[in-house]
Amino acid sequence: MKKLLLILLCLPMIGFGQNVSNNINWLDLNEAERLSEKSNKNMLLFFYRENCDFCEKMKSQTFTDSTVINLINENFFPVMLNGKSKTRITYNKKEFKNDKANPEDQPYFHNLFKELVDMKEGNYYWPTIVIVNGEHKKIIQGSGFWPKEQTLRNLKHIIN
Repeated sequence: MKKLLLILLCLPMIGFGQNVSNNINWLDLNEAERLSEKSNKNMLLFFYRENCDFCEKMKSQTFTDSTVINLINENFFPVMLNGKSKTRITYNKKEFKNDKANPEDQPYFHNLFKELVDMKEGNYYWPTIVIVNGEHKKIIQGSGFWPKEQTLRNLKHIIN
Protein backbone atom coordinates (compact mmCIF):
# COMPACT_ATOMS: atom_id res chain seq x y z
CA MET A 1 0.00 0.00 0.00
CA LYS A 2 2.83 2.40 0.87
CA LYS A 3 4.53 1.63 -2.46
CA LEU A 4 1.33 2.34 -4.38
CA LEU A 5 0.88 5.64 -2.56
CA LEU A 6 4.49 6.60 -3.29
CA ILE A 7 4.05 5.78 -6.98
CA LEU A 8 0.85 7.79 -7.22
CA LEU A 9 2.50 10.77 -5.57
CA CYS A 10 5.52 10.63 -7.90
CA LEU A 11 3.63 10.18 -11.20
CA PRO A 12 2.89 13.88 -11.73
CA MET A 13 6.61 14.66 -11.37
CA ILE A 14 7.64 12.16 -14.06
CA GLY A 15 5.63 13.57 -16.95
CA PHE A 16 4.09 11.62 -19.75
CA GLY A 17 5.40 13.28 -22.92
CA GLN A 18 8.82 13.41 -24.51
CA ASN A 19 8.19 16.90 -25.93
CA VAL A 20 7.02 18.50 -22.71
CA SER A 21 9.22 21.34 -21.51
CA ASN A 22 9.05 23.42 -18.36
CA ASN A 23 10.32 26.55 -20.08
CA ILE A 24 10.06 28.36 -23.35
CA ASN A 25 13.24 27.76 -25.32
CA TRP A 26 14.14 31.43 -25.77
CA LEU A 27 16.74 31.91 -28.50
CA ASP A 28 19.18 34.60 -29.46
CA LEU A 29 17.75 36.70 -32.32
CA ASN A 30 20.52 35.69 -34.74
CA GLU A 31 19.93 31.99 -34.04
CA ALA A 32 16.16 32.37 -34.47
CA GLU A 33 16.69 34.18 -37.79
CA ARG A 34 19.02 31.45 -39.04
CA LEU A 35 16.63 28.67 -38.05
CA SER A 36 13.56 30.47 -39.40
CA GLU A 37 15.21 31.08 -42.77
CA LYS A 38 15.86 27.33 -43.09
CA SER A 39 12.47 26.07 -41.95
CA ASN A 40 8.74 26.67 -42.03
CA LYS A 41 8.60 28.03 -38.49
CA ASN A 42 8.05 31.70 -37.77
CA MET A 43 9.84 33.73 -35.13
CA LEU A 44 7.88 34.90 -32.10
CA LEU A 45 9.44 38.14 -30.85
CA PHE A 46 8.38 39.11 -27.35
CA PHE A 47 9.20 42.76 -26.67
CA TYR A 48 9.16 43.82 -23.04
CA ARG A 49 10.56 46.70 -21.00
CA GLU A 50 11.88 46.92 -17.48
CA ASN A 51 9.46 47.95 -14.71
CA CYS A 52 6.46 46.90 -16.79
CA ASP A 53 3.86 45.12 -14.67
CA PHE A 54 2.07 43.59 -17.65
CA CYS A 55 5.38 42.34 -19.11
CA GLU A 56 6.21 40.62 -15.82
CA LYS A 57 2.69 39.24 -15.57
CA MET A 58 3.02 37.77 -19.07
CA LYS A 59 6.37 36.19 -18.15
CA SER A 60 5.18 34.81 -14.80
CA GLN A 61 1.66 33.69 -15.74
CA THR A 62 1.23 33.14 -19.47
CA PHE A 63 4.74 31.95 -20.34
CA THR A 64 4.81 29.46 -17.45
CA ASP A 65 1.69 27.58 -18.56
CA SER A 66 2.65 24.17 -19.98
CA THR A 67 0.16 24.37 -22.86
CA VAL A 68 1.50 27.78 -23.93
CA ILE A 69 5.10 26.61 -23.51
CA ASN A 70 4.56 23.54 -25.69
CA LEU A 71 2.66 25.47 -28.37
CA ILE A 72 5.41 28.09 -28.62
CA ASN A 73 8.32 25.63 -28.50
CA GLU A 74 6.79 23.35 -31.14
CA ASN A 75 5.66 26.04 -33.59
CA PHE A 76 7.91 29.08 -33.26
CA PHE A 77 11.46 30.22 -32.71
CA PRO A 78 10.90 32.46 -29.65
CA VAL A 79 13.04 35.49 -28.86
CA MET A 80 12.70 37.78 -25.83
CA LEU A 81 13.91 41.34 -26.45
CA ASN A 82 14.08 44.40 -24.23
CA GLY A 83 12.37 47.07 -26.36
CA LYS A 84 14.33 49.80 -24.59
CA SER A 85 17.72 48.09 -24.58
CA LYS A 86 20.80 50.15 -25.33
CA THR A 87 22.47 47.15 -27.00
CA ARG A 88 23.10 47.20 -30.74
CA ILE A 89 21.14 44.45 -32.46
CA THR A 90 21.64 43.01 -35.93
CA TYR A 91 18.43 41.89 -37.62
CA ASN A 92 18.01 40.99 -41.29
CA LYS A 93 21.65 42.02 -41.90
CA LYS A 94 20.94 45.54 -40.65
CA GLU A 95 22.17 47.05 -37.39
CA PHE A 96 19.66 48.67 -35.03
CA LYS A 97 20.45 50.76 -31.96
CA ASN A 98 18.81 52.85 -29.29
CA ASP A 99 18.89 56.54 -30.23
CA LYS A 100 19.59 57.51 -26.61
CA ALA A 101 22.46 55.16 -25.93
CA ASN A 102 24.35 57.42 -23.52
CA PRO A 103 24.67 55.64 -20.18
CA GLU A 104 23.28 58.62 -18.24
CA ASP A 105 20.18 58.97 -20.46
CA GLN A 106 16.90 57.24 -19.73
CA PRO A 107 16.40 54.39 -22.19
CA TYR A 108 14.36 55.22 -25.25
CA PHE A 109 12.61 52.87 -27.65
CA HIS A 110 15.09 50.64 -29.44
CA ASN A 111 15.04 51.21 -33.21
CA LEU A 112 14.36 47.50 -33.83
CA PHE A 113 11.26 47.80 -31.67
CA LYS A 114 10.16 50.87 -33.65
CA GLU A 115 10.91 49.04 -36.93
CA LEU A 116 8.75 46.02 -36.12
CA VAL A 117 6.02 47.42 -33.86
CA ASP A 118 3.24 49.64 -35.18
CA MET A 119 1.85 52.33 -32.91
CA LYS A 120 -1.78 52.07 -31.83
CA GLU A 121 -3.58 55.39 -31.48
CA GLY A 122 -0.23 57.21 -31.37
CA ASN A 123 1.23 55.05 -28.59
CA TYR A 124 3.31 51.93 -28.07
CA TYR A 125 1.95 49.35 -25.66
CA TRP A 126 3.80 46.80 -23.56
CA PRO A 127 4.40 43.95 -23.88
CA THR A 128 4.20 43.35 -27.62
CA ILE A 129 4.42 40.06 -29.51
CA VAL A 130 5.44 40.22 -33.16
CA ILE A 131 5.35 37.16 -35.41
CA VAL A 132 7.86 37.30 -38.27
CA ASN A 133 8.48 34.70 -40.98
CA GLY A 134 11.81 33.44 -42.32
CA GLU A 135 11.80 36.17 -44.97
CA HIS A 136 11.60 38.82 -42.23
CA LYS A 137 8.03 39.77 -43.10
CA LYS A 138 5.82 40.68 -40.18
CA ILE A 139 2.74 38.49 -40.05
CA ILE A 140 1.00 40.03 -37.07
CA GLN A 141 1.56 41.90 -33.84
CA GLY A 142 -0.34 41.93 -30.60
CA SER A 143 0.12 44.37 -27.75
CA GLY A 144 -0.69 44.29 -24.07
CA PHE A 145 -1.07 41.46 -21.61
CA TRP A 146 -2.36 38.22 -23.11
CA PRO A 147 -3.70 35.72 -20.59
CA LYS A 148 -3.21 32.03 -21.34
CA GLU A 149 -6.50 31.58 -23.22
CA GLN A 150 -5.94 34.61 -25.46
CA THR A 151 -2.35 33.57 -26.18
CA LEU A 152 -3.42 30.07 -27.18
CA ARG A 153 -6.26 31.37 -29.36
CA ASN A 154 -4.10 33.99 -31.11
CA LEU A 155 -1.15 31.68 -31.73
CA LYS A 156 -3.32 28.78 -32.92
CA HIS A 157 -4.98 31.16 -35.38
CA ILE A 158 -1.56 32.00 -36.83
CA ILE A 159 -0.48 28.35 -37.02
CA ASN A 160 -3.66 27.13 -38.74
